[in-house]
Amino acid sequence: MIQVKNLSARFGSFEIKNLSFSLREGEHFTLLGPSGAGKSLLTETILGLRRYQSGEIRVGGEYVSGKPADRVTVSYVPQDVALFPHLGVLDNILFGARVRRIKSEVVRQRLKKISGILKIDPILKRGEIGTLSIGEMQRVALARALIIGPRVLFLDEPFSSLDYHIKRQLIEELKKLRRALSITVFHVTHDHEEAFMLADRIGVIFSGRLAQIGSPVGLQHCPTTLQVAQFLMARNIFDARITEIDPRAHRAIVNIDNLKLVSTVFDKVNSGQNVYAVIRPEEVHIIRPNRPLGPKVRENLFPADIKGRTPQPGGCLLSASLDGLNRPIEISISNCAYHDLKLDVVDSVQVCLKSDSLWLIPKNRKKTENYLY
Repeated sequence: MIQVKNLSARFGSFEIKNLSFSLREGEHFTLLGPSGAGKSLLTETILGLRRYQSGEIRVGGEYVSGKPADRVTVSYVPQDVALFPHLGVLDNILFGARVRRIKSEVVRQRLKKISGILKIDPILKRGEIGTLSIGEMQRVALARALIIGPRVLFLDEPFSSLDYHIKRQLIEELKKLRRALSITVFHVTHDHEEAFMLADRIGVIFSGRLAQIGSPVGLQHCPTTLQVAQFLMARNIFDARITEIDPRAHRAIVNIDNLKLVSTVFDKVNSGQNVYAVIRPEEVHIIRPNRPLGPKVRENLFPADIKGRTPQPGGCLLSASLDGLNRPIEISISNCAYHDLKLDVVDSVQVCLKSDSLWLIPKNRKKTENYLY
């Protein structure tokens, strides 16, 4: 549906350089990165709103070169939603359909489906946009974008101004809309939760360069660079050295400070190589006393002392010290498990750093390389 090949563009002092990626028909693709990473500039370039210096962009098979792909129906919801202040709610929604002279029966059917999913029937007759809440404005902007029946929907930070409760509602509604309308979505955000809840694949971008593309699960558990791991809040990142590799069993022995651990998830590393060893806080398990050990928690077992507790929604983040490790490790645990284990600061526990979650990143890997999966 969208193909970008070797794209390079300069906008003042900012540069997008040699980007290549593609979107499949019906896919929800999210471009995730910090502010200033070039997400909006790349989106506007794909839309044909900005010119690029070299490379190729195709939307629905049609080349885009400094102008929109006119024969491919696309919709764009910018960050500020850009509703027409002189029009009421219904007129805002129907504006694009009227310009395109879409048949009234088709429009009625689409409006019924879209307004039902977005729950905007009660405000359709509202005459003044200024009386809408921010959440209602976002719903109207989505309805206006979808009423024309686009093949691709472009969203630029669609939920950034919404409170948490409204954002979660709209995320669920957007999921239903994509399934009901069978559209491809190109979605820009800096919000991790938003990206991971919606995307089939995520592209992580820094300073105009794609660092990694992958599934939400793949990105979380197998970041290809230190920069990606840090951005995705892996938190437990340690300097390590590989002392032994068994390629047949796909096992590596690594030293982290004075600890020896086993990893069974790695790629393109060698014995004797310096690496970053990464494990997410939710993959560090506290072993319940007097319980039989499952097959995944029989290695990398260590005694630990709990040094601190930070409350989080639905759980808490524990800080624990391990003998032989020069700094604390963080453990994410649900409130239910925390209270069930009757844990407290200064308690001693046994923890497992799961070998199938201890990911190894070569230290010599360039942070701006493209890794496409």
